[in-house]
Amino acid sequence: MIKFKQKLNKSGFSLIETLVYIFITAMLLAVISNLLMANFNIRRQLKASNLLYNDARFIIGQLNNRVHSMTDITNFSLQVENNNLIYRETAQPDLTLNSSQIKVSNLVLTPVNDSLGNTNRGVLINFNLSTGDQSDIYGYLNKNFETFISLR
Repeated sequence: MIKFKQKLNKSGFSLIETLVYIFITAMLLAVISNLLMANFNIRRQLKASNLLYNDARFIIGQLNNRVHSMTDITNFSLQVENNNLIYRETAQPDLTLNSSQIKVSNLVLTPVNDSLGNTNRGVLINFNLSTGDQSDIYGYLNKNFETFISLR
């Protein structure tokens, strides 16, 4: 009679090897998720910054173009209404200068005389722009802008 020896198969993973594998996988997933979250938060900050600075460039550009073409600086007004910057000029329709996602505050207009003593030859404009909610540390941005515009 032929006897067969039964071999025990010991080619599986041990409990220690399985735990080490799970630990290494969990660490890799934690690092990858932190990188993805940091990337997402930086993207939100950059989006808020781009939105804010694009509106600032547009506002300053519009004011430069309009004020430079005037003969008297008292022909226009700027007002903040419901967090919007409203430009008003005699016999012209009102113009909202900021986008709906940007809030305008702390508008200060200061008339400036020239070196010859002529009054109201320019205006110093100071305003504050903000976007997002203050409780959102990655999507909130608040900046102050100041510019001087003179008559030509």
